[in-house]
Amino acid sequence: MIAALTMLVLAVGLGAAALATGRQRSADPAQEGGGRTAHKTWVQFRVRYAVLALLFVAFDMEMVFMFPWAVVYRREGIAAFADMLVFLAILASAIAFAWKEGAFDWEA
Repeated sequence: MIAALTMLVLAVGLGAAALATGRQRSADPAQEGGGRTAHKTWVQFRVRYAVLALLFVAFDMEMVFMFPWAVVYRREGIAAFADMLVFLAILASAIAFAWKEGAFDWEA
């Protein structure tokens, strides 16, 4: 209990220190006087890259389910096989939907 409380205090303390340091370092003299800076702070990028990254993470997470399944497949038998068929059907339908929506097209 004391270890968990110590970790919580350390986490909150480090978080507060990081926020205070970031706020102190990002104080822009041009912003204090109401002036505008000469550079843009927002970087524009295509949303397609983020969507593709999210799709990769989603489909890569299938391994989290497949590796333990492969370990217990022989012991569990047909029930494990049926579970994997349902899982693969859901995965295939998600890939088909993403393909239909054009999530995999780079030139669009």
